[in-house]
Amino acid sequence: MRNVRRYYEGGYYFFTVTSYRRQPFFATQTFMAALRDAIRATMKTHPFKIEAWVVLPDHMHCVWIVHDDNIPIRWRKIKSLTTKALKEFTNSSATHKNSTARHRRGNGALWHHSYWEHTIRNEREYELYILYCCYNPVKHGYVENARLWPYSTLNTFLASGKYPADWEDINPTWLDDVFGNHEQ
Repeated sequence: MRNVRRYYEGGYYFFTVTSYRRQPFFATQTFMAALRDAIRATMKTHPFKIEAWVVLPDHMHCVWIVHDDNIPIRWRKIKSLTTKALKEFTNSSATHKNSTARHRRGNGALWHHSYWEHTIRNEREYELYILYCCYNPVKHGYVENARLWPYSTLNTFLASGKYPADWEDINPTWLDDVFGNHEQ
């Protein structure tokens, strides 16, 4: 029973998705264009709402609101459409024993076959997972301030008022202060 996934209508979910063998394939203009197109196409047939998203070179994190239990279909479609748009991954021949199955599933040599998922249980977790997404480029040392990372929902959602204005300066010092307020 430990690998059972439970889905809730109108549920909030946090995801971590990685590249195949944690190779730095993500966070390029070409990948981001393919990913955005795949997300748009998937949202047309299997809608979900994006609360946060950040893409780093070898992994990404996101928070979604989903109103049904078809989450695996969404990820399968996003991965497959992104891979098909990037010809260097659809034509590559992986040298491991599961390469045929990987290509049949649409993963190619771009994606790790699975993803990590967590059902967000309350408002506190929701805010912490959103912050985690925003802070991740700083955590991994790509930027000193999260606003400088181009592959995140942070700047767009700050501009629209979805995120609080005091999130404009997410850096290690700021985050210590914020997470310090969440300790029990």
